Amino acid sequence: MFMAKFRFVLPSLMALVVPLASSAADWTQWGRDASRNAVSPEKNPPSFADGKLGELGREIAWKAELEHLVVPPVVANGLVWVCTRGRQPEDEKIPAKDWDGGVLKCLRESDGKLLWKHRTPRLSGNRVGWGEDFVQASLGSVPMLGGDRLWYVNNRSEVVCFDIAPLRNGTGEPREVWKLDMRKDLKVYPHLPLMQFGFAASVAGWKDKLYIVTHNGVDETYRNIPAPDAPSLVCLDKATGRVVWKDNSPGRKILQHQVSSPLVAEVGGRTQVIVGQGDGWLRSFDPATGKIFWQCDLNSKDAVFEGNGTRNYIVATPVLFDGRVYVPTGQQVEAGWGPGNLYCIDPTKNGDVSRELEIEPKKGKPNPNSAVVWYTPHKVPDDAPRIEVGKKKIDLLREQRDHYFGRTIASVTVHDGLLYAAELDGYLYCFDAKTGKLYWVDDLLTGFYGQPLWVDGKVYIGTEDGDVFVFAHGKEKKRLAKVNVDESINTGLVFANSKLYITTRQSIYAIRSPK
Repeated sequence: MFMAKFRFVLPSLMALVVPLASSAADWTQWGRDASRNAVSPEKNPPSFADGKLGELGREIAWKAELEHLVVPPVVANGLVWVCTRGRQPEDEKIPAKDWDGGVLKCLRESDGKLLWKHRTPRLSGNRVGWGEDFVQASLGSVPMLGGDRLWYVNNRSEVVCFDIAPLRNGTGEPREVWKLDMRKDLKVYPHLPLMQFGFAASVAGWKDKLYIVTHNGVDETYRNIPAPDAPSLVCLDKATGRVVWKDNSPGRKILQHQVSSPLVAEVGGRTQVIVGQGDGWLRSFDPATGKIFWQCDLNSKDAVFEGNGTRNYIVATPVLFDGRVYVPTGQQVEAGWGPGNLYCIDPTKNGDVSRELEIEPKKGKPNPNSAVVWYTPHKVPDDAPRIEVGKKKIDLLREQRDHYFGRTIASVTVHDGLLYAAELDGYLYCFDAKTGKLYWVDDLLTGFYGQPLWVDGKVYIGTEDGDVFVFAHGKEKKRLAKVNVDESINTGLVFANSKLYITTRQSIYAIRSPK
């Protein structure tokens, strides 16, 4: 089999695998569970009150040196699964084709030992470095675990299913069950400028089905959509990879690319697949048939995309909390900072549930069927608190820039009625989840890529500067700690089975809970 020579197993470690039962504290997919809300049910996370990470001593369970990490791991059954890339060998004469590629690795949860790895070679051809397989890019699709199966999307736009039972049981290596080549079989044209950072959409599941965002987008000119009729969302049979249904919304209106992961939500007795798409619309689909239940334009009708405009698409993953869907807008990281919006949506309606209906090009009117519960406007609301910083007491929101909430690629996190949102510009917000009232905002003076993490009354956020900030959960801003790991953090943090996982550009730290 062609791919067999790119699999690696470490037999000397196989006997050391101890099968463990699944735990409620496992972290089995992007955003922890189907809600995509990064809230852990566990207690007593690390506080970092002792100082720098290197000074924590016994609290560091283990550290694994990897290669270019941009998405968090998943943790279940005593195993840690992480997406990375091939490590460049010391011998510079070895050609890149023999080492560069997307790599899925499995580490032992107890000590970080490498148990297995699977490398997927780069695509060849003129698009390498431009399209879906950026040279030396990391895998950006977080795996989804379910029993003895693992599903993920690799750097070749292939959806892959592995049987991981042999590795879990200590009897052998994972076995490829099926694979779907979306470029070949679905004729999609992925465009991922984010691929140089490694970000991609992750898999969602419901019963016997999977939901995959295909990454269909524009070409290298950023002007043409080579495959407007190709699907943007596809439903597959979990067991076989057979295509059940597919949908090509938004067709010719894709602004750049599509990497927002699906959310499967059950609200009011109705299950739906909710996806943020490349035209800036959030859409809800019947999980069984692909029929559109509702769709919501997350841009005002007069928004423009060119330059540093106000029109955006959705990179972050929608989050479900207490019967509401929360999603911010943004663009690829290279587009830089700019105005964005954060939306709270009631997912029980049908049809066009946008805030506005278009009455003519670039002009809208209020929609009586709107499902928008609240949203952040372009300008700072009059009732927003003054956030004063510096010796001159500058109003952070009103005097530092010309918009209220900025672009982001990070999902929000919601707990106990409070919503935490991080934007690219380095602002961390705390809103009332029901009303959108702003309680506080903090400027951490650096960029954010990852989703905030909530554990036991604490909110954790990692930054581009390599800092982990810890805030107290509440309506008043209170920084509890700050620790530096000396490497950029491009992901959200994960807390599973009494360990906090910090994923930096080159390493994974597993930090024990204090005794």
